[in-house]
Amino acid sequence: MDKNHYDEQYDIRLGKSQDIDAIMSFIDTYWSKGHILSKDRKLFEYEFCDDDKVNMVLAIDRKSNSIHGVLGFLWTSHTEDYEKKAIWGSVWKVIDSPEVIPFLGIELAKRVYSLSGARFFIGNGANPKTSIRLRKLFFNSETVKLNHYYLYNQKMTELKLAFIAEPKEQRFLVNRNLSINRLTSIDDVNGFIDLDTTAHIPYKDSWYVDKRFFRHPYYKYFVWGITDSRSQGMIVAREVSHDNAKALRIVDYYGDQKLFADTGYFWSRLIDEQGYEYVDFYEHGFVQDAIFAAGFHSINDGDANIIPNYFEPFVRENVDIWGHFEDSRTLLFKADGDQDRPNQCSDQY
Repeated sequence: MDKNHYDEQYDIRLGKSQDIDAIMSFIDTYWSKGHILSKDRKLFEYEFCDDDKVNMVLAIDRKSNSIHGVLGFLWTSHTEDYEKKAIWGSVWKVIDSPEVIPFLGIELAKRVYSLSGARFFIGNGANPKTSIRLRKLFFNSETVKLNHYYLYNQKMTELKLAFIAEPKEQRFLVNRNLSINRLTSIDDVNGFIDLDTTAHIPYKDSWYVDKRFFRHPYYKYFVWGITDSRSQGMIVAREVSHDNAKALRIVDYYGDQKLFADTGYFWSRLIDEQGYEYVDFYEHGFVQDAIFAAGFHSINDGDANIIPNYFEPFVRENVDIWGHFEDSRTLLFKADGDQDRPNQCSDQY
């Protein structure tokens, strides 16, 4: 990459293992005081470290040798195929100081492509007042608010998590040919579905699925394979709880989306058996008719019904999730990027 005036003041490069302490201190000081990524090194390394590499673009002031800006990113695969290489954005922060060259944060967002080698840069959970506007203005990115759906427990008389002011009728079809089975390892996944044939953007491979859902340091995920003998799909979900009440959150999906249309009975039975208040699903780019066919309802702007998103700490309110991307074929789900990440330190788990 050609040098410019930013390089005169900064060494702009990817992080290394010896930078971790300084990066965590930067996060604590300039991004969010007491943030889990500034306190929990195990989680930090799980999220950002690849051997000796740290997946963060750093702007290091040449005079003071201090960090003036960071842009963290998360890989969606370990593929060597450039056409499939994608990363999600994470921590993006520049210090507020007259010493900083204007638009340093934008420069880091530009450099991440060449420094990482990624083709796609995707944001999930971006701030609509800052990141979303900047991505539109400087990168011509497409920006979206994810759709939010839910199926709730109609047998419960008291709800501690959700708030249902307007009861909904929940109807779904029953497909006797649909089979849904738990997958408990990456070997199970690879034996059930060929991730290379699921032509989604971003591309997610076995390395990603294994790390993200089977080797997470704190969270436990449920993975189900679904098939009607003609095609396959895979659902990932996580149980959340607060005040002795719990819900199930669908956080990722792979394969044939149309199969989801026949899962209504499965979710209804699971709600009854496990005592869930609801099952919810954030997405962009999914076949919406399949979600409605499974009995789900959508949360709309100003909706009187509340399906919470925040559990660490718990907040009983509806929350919009915004995303940005460069390719209109992009799919977004709750677990993408850092949206389904712990927000409280490890003594909570």
